[in-house]
Amino acid sequence: MSFFEMHTIGGIQFMLVLTLILFAIIALVLYALLAVVRKKPINPNWVEAIKQLGGLAAAWGTWSTLIGFFYALGALESAKDNIPFNVICGGLKVALITVLYGLLIFCFSLLSYLVIRLMNRSTNV
Repeated sequence: MSFFEMHTIGGIQFMLVLTLILFAIIALVLYALLAVVRKKPINPNWVEAIKQLGGLAAAWGTWSTLIGFFYALGALESAKDNIPFNVICGGLKVALITVLYGLLIFCFSLLSYLVIRLMNRSTNV
């Protein structure tokens, strides 16, 4: 499954927000790394924003998954026919794409936050 297929299958309205959060985190990380390389001070609010945006991505991915489960279970409840178990499992797999993507973004942001904090301390000593 390609990156673009995951965006479509996971729900473009949810995955697009997560991707925009990822781009914002990448921009902040690049800004902070450039400041460290140039030995300029970094505003701690920008570094904290990296971690907070990662938390937002994790929360948004979880929220999106819960919304997907809500609609999927509503459709299963109203179905008149018996639905094969493998179809249900496939739907559950798709529903978990947003939470997985959000948690990956969170892990990236947390790792970036820690690296920048350590790099910033070593240049200020």
